[in-house]
Amino acid sequence: MDAEEPRAREWVTELVREQAPPRPGRPALAVPRQSAAQVIDVARRLAVAAVPRVRRRPDPVPELLRVARALVVDEHPSAPGWSAAERAELADWVALLIEHRGEDGVQHLVSALNAAANVRTDGR
Repeated sequence: MDAEEPRAREWVTELVREQAPPRPGRPALAVPRQSAAQVIDVARRLAVAAVPRVRRRPDPVPELLRVARALVVDEHPSAPGWSAAERAELADWVALLIEHRGEDGVQHLVSALNAAANVRTDGR
């Protein structure tokens, strides 16, 4: 076992419990700055494609909602400028994406956010 592994697990556990203090430095999510509406739109599109067809959107699993908030929403470089309602809506969609696609869902979200930003800057 890596000597850092117990500390890393403890830190992730604190994040999920929403008890970890903010850490200085760059956000961990490697995506460009974007409006909440843009990010929510991408997350919603991916989550809707991932969720089996149901009559209404399912509620996200509470544990996954905390993971989505701590490891995705709060780590977006634009998150400090978003409202609490925008952050909550994005967390719902990301939690559903994680529930149905796991880590791959988060990777697809990151790729889609980067692609969307490239389209805007390249004019494509």
